[in-house]
Amino acid sequence: MLRKGPEKIRLKTEFTILGIKIQIITNSNELDHRVQDIKVHAKDSFPVSGALTIEVPQKEGEYVILEQGEELVSSTDAEWVTLYLHELINFRVSWHMRELIKIHAASGSLGGKRFLLAGDKGAGKTTLVTRLLFEDASIYGDETILLRGSDAIPFPRKFHLKEGTPSLVPQIALIYDKLTSYPAYYGGRFCFFDPTDAGFDWQITTGKLDAIFYLEPRHQERTEIEECPKWLLAQKLMLQASDFAANPESQIAQLCHVVEMTDNFIIHFGDLDRAVLLLKELLA
Repeated sequence: MLRKGPEKIRLKTEFTILGIKIQIITNSNELDHRVQDIKVHAKDSFPVSGALTIEVPQKEGEYVILEQGEELVSSTDAEWVTLYLHELINFRVSWHMRELIKIHAASGSLGGKRFLLAGDKGAGKTTLVTRLLFEDASIYGDETILLRGSDAIPFPRKFHLKEGTPSLVPQIALIYDKLTSYPAYYGGRFCFFDPTDAGFDWQITTGKLDAIFYLEPRHQERTEIEECPKWLLAQKLMLQASDFAANPESQIAQLCHVVEMTDNFIIHFGDLDRAVLLLKELLA
């Protein structure tokens, strides 16, 4: 019997994101191992509405990324290819939902109440929701939610845990040590993480929001939470929103309606323990 050469191996990874079926096929054991880092394990009830198949054959040390047989890019670096695949998949899935407003925000539920944590990059959203995982919260994502009418749809992207996270969230330290790190765009390195890595369910549910929090960093100081005027929160959320239509009046009205129907707060985010305590009190 003839032994198959490396070019004949077909390693396939499959998963679904919000009804879009993803397939990644490669002949590289190294890349297939790394693809597991970006595989999304979230469960949702969206019916399958599309498919994305990406082939990444490795030939003479070069990875070639093919979509529908068309070459997109090539590289000898499996780490770089993994990051490219992660961004490509999220972009393609987002395109299928391009009519919906996207807001840069983490999301979850605690005490039966659904919440958003919005704010600029680096404000501390990922750190805070990772800690909330260990405080009986259901966490849906750390990066994006979609608005459809009055409903929020969490976008299940893998969390990006920065190098400093284990020192702030000790519960994650042993798990973090087992994860593979990747270079971050902002410098340093990060690891892909999701609730299933810590033994929690990752269930994506759609529903109306109860509270929206906007994080403003106050590093190494005391955390305080105060109510935020609705007009001010709507203004802040619009700065964190994307994919508005050419004539966005109805979408802006939609966003304002969501703000009108929720409790709105500013988190002056400093001490993590106090932030968790105050959030749990407000959402009790």
